[in-house]
Amino acid sequence: MARFLNKQDEKIGHPPGALIFVGQQKTEQPRIRLIDYDQNMLRDEFVDSIETLSAHKFSGSTSWLNVDGLHASDLMASIGSTFNISSLVLEDIINTGQRPKIDESAEAIFISLKMLSYDPIQTTVNAEQLSAVLTENLLLTFQEQPGSVFEPVRERIRRKNGRIRSLGPDYLLYTLLDCVFENYLKIVETMGEKIEEFDEEILTNPTQELLEKINFYKHEMAYIRKAVRPAREIVLKLVRIENELISPEISPFLRDLSDMSEQTVDAVEVYREMLNGHLNIYNMTITNRLNDVMKFLTVFATIFIPLSFLAGIYGMNFEVMPELHYQHGYYMLLSVMVLVVLLMLAYFKKKNWL
Repeated sequence: MARFLNKQDEKIGHPPGALIFVGQQKTEQPRIRLIDYDQNMLRDEFVDSIETLSAHKFSGSTSWLNVDGLHASDLMASIGSTFNISSLVLEDIINTGQRPKIDESAEAIFISLKMLSYDPIQTTVNAEQLSAVLTENLLLTFQEQPGSVFEPVRERIRRKNGRIRSLGPDYLLYTLLDCVFENYLKIVETMGEKIEEFDEEILTNPTQELLEKINFYKHEMAYIRKAVRPAREIVLKLVRIENELISPEISPFLRDLSDMSEQTVDAVEVYREMLNGHLNIYNMTITNRLNDVMKFLTVFATIFIPLSFLAGIYGMNFEVMPELHYQHGYYMLLSVMVLVVLLMLAYFKKKNWL
């Protein structure tokens, strides 16, 4: 499957809002986890039935419902009917090729973006879609597969670290987005360390293998950029949003998240430019080496032009030729050839051609 664009063949011909899963199934069975909390209470459990959760729509506590696995259309339809999520939003959730976006209404705010993960063995970056629906007391999140990116947030909830247990689902949404962008930065830094290692090698040992590495990292940074830039747009819109679901006390945190998003995009652009510079330096180094080889061969061929001329003259088969029958003519001709070579080398050196 293409990394930059998912095939949409199965959606062709279906009406808008049709729940057709687009993407690669990454988990066998969907998994639903509910975390319900306030300052004095915590409920953390896996849920088998969506219908039993309808009471959490209007509860006084903060509820976080996370779904791992997006391929079960019946389950998504049940979630939509239970929590009044529109079919168009559900369509965007199960379309894993959806471009990151944000939609708002008086009842809900919908966010969809990409989460990245780094494979240290293959040194590749993988992406999965994260969708979130924020309502008055409930945050629903949808992931393609179980992961550990949000485990620090769950640990903060369990241990009552910080203000997370005293604030609502809008702050919870901020903390999840903060984890996503921190993970962005971590991956970019990891890739950047490897890219910076090319600086010395590209001047001393510009091999074909190094060129392949440069092109590989250019592709990976383009893949990261495709996820990070739209995610920054989402954060910028969140900062400017005027919606009762986002309380004013969350605004400073969103502005800080906006700064982090700008830092992430800047880092991606810097390393993309660095890779372009590496590619230019590689081409320049190879060209200079080729020029040095051509200069050597040109000098070598130029030296042999007068030698070939002298050898050609005295290699002719005329019987009557001056100096042809000298007793030491062979050594005299060799001496002249050596003298010509030395004079030419001295001239080339004086002209800085060597």
